[in-house]
Amino acid sequence: MDPRSTPQPRQDDLTLLEAAVWAAELGAYEWDMSADRNRWLNNWCQHHDIDPCEGEQHGVRWRANVHPDDRAAARVEWDAHLAGERDRYESEYRMRTLGGVWRWVRNRAVVVRGPNPGDPMRLIGVCLNINERRELAVELERSRRSLEALAAAAPIWMMLLDAEGIIEFASRSFLGVSPAALLGRSIGAVIGEATDAAAIDAFRQSVLRAPGPQMHTAVLRDGRLIGTWARRIEQDGKVTGIASVSVDLSERRTRERDLLEAVTREQRRFGRDLHDGLGQELTGIALLVKTLVKRAEKEAPALCAELIEVLDYVSGAIATSREVARGASPVGREHGGLGRALIELARRWPTEGNLQVECRVDGRAGDLLEPLVAENLYRIAQESINNAVRHSGARHIGIVLAHGASPTGVHLTIEDDGSGIPSEQMFADGLGLRIMRARAELVGAVLRVGDRSPKGTLIECRWEWRAGTTPREPGAAPTPA
Repeated sequence: MDPRSTPQPRQDDLTLLEAAVWAAELGAYEWDMSADRNRWLNNWCQHHDIDPCEGEQHGVRWRANVHPDDRAAARVEWDAHLAGERDRYESEYRMRTLGGVWRWVRNRAVVVRGPNPGDPMRLIGVCLNINERRELAVELERSRRSLEALAAAAPIWMMLLDAEGIIEFASRSFLGVSPAALLGRSIGAVIGEATDAAAIDAFRQSVLRAPGPQMHTAVLRDGRLIGTWARRIEQDGKVTGIASVSVDLSERRTRERDLLEAVTREQRRFGRDLHDGLGQELTGIALLVKTLVKRAEKEAPALCAELIEVLDYVSGAIATSREVARGASPVGREHGGLGRALIELARRWPTEGNLQVECRVDGRAGDLLEPLVAENLYRIAQESINNAVRHSGARHIGIVLAHGASPTGVHLTIEDDGSGIPSEQMFADGLGLRIMRARAELVGAVLRVGDRSPKGTLIECRWEWRAGTTPREPGAAPTPA
């Protein structure tokens, strides 16, 4: 064929090719493998301070500048291409610059053989500077390993869930299931065997709806208390998943319980001292004044009115001391226990604004509760009434204390006809709800807050003796929850 008849590239085509190579920051080269001579089609090597090794013995000179740790891998790829096992040669390695700095490059090329057996082989290829990408990858890998080590060492569980609650990442084993086995499973199915799956799903829905972080605690069936902080993940304005951190709060709960037990004992002691000490002394003073009144009626009638006024003050002080003593320990056995305390709570509540607070106690429900449990259930009922009156505009509040599933367990419900609690606030940081949840968790009770039909709020608190424990008698040592 006449070479003159072969179509020649137009100048504008060459210009476009040069522009494309320049825009992609590629170094284009042609290597005559038979003569071991190379030439570059642009100034890429000079731009990156790399010896172009042009001229003869290109292969030897170029390989001498490749990092010793990378030469073997590059050679494997080269041999595989020459043997026809790879369609092209492609390798990433570090090159030493003229200034003595190692720089990552990516070399992609293909061997072109002439039509005749004796034609020289040529290698047509491009080089790309990937130093920034490789250094970033190394840094990311270092950060990943550091985070994994930190997560494994920390006494917490970190998880990533998709919007449907499927586990996409777990930092460590959870409930005896390895991180690898957790992937792809529903969080509700995983934790549902250990606690209330419905409550976990309600928490997940709350996290997906709320813009800020949410907190939830769950009492596992083995008695452990797990606290979880979670926040939704958003991408391009769409909620795509949940990031959560969970921690075992059992040890902290035990310390808090011991502290509260000590405070409760001190309150009971203070109440007894107030009742048996100051109360009795005031009663003695009242009896003395009554005696003086009788004597004054005979011997000094003019003093009777003043003595009677003193007697009224002393009687008022006695009533006040009794109320303070009862308030310090409203659920004490000397006051009738939890049932009597709830009835008194409903009776003492102000009736202004047509508010009705009623209480029903089934039999002797709650009589065998240890003081710490009874005290916290009472405070939960008290806080529930406060919330209903102050925030929901309730006109009727009902309190029921019934027997639980076990002979010594109890089921406390408080319901009202107010405006209810917005669903996005069920797991939010409202102080009233947080206090109630903390009290329930402290004694190992299960607290549920939900809607009441047709309107209002229903609060349920269940407390049961766990297997292997026995009811405590007055004065017995505290039983761990």
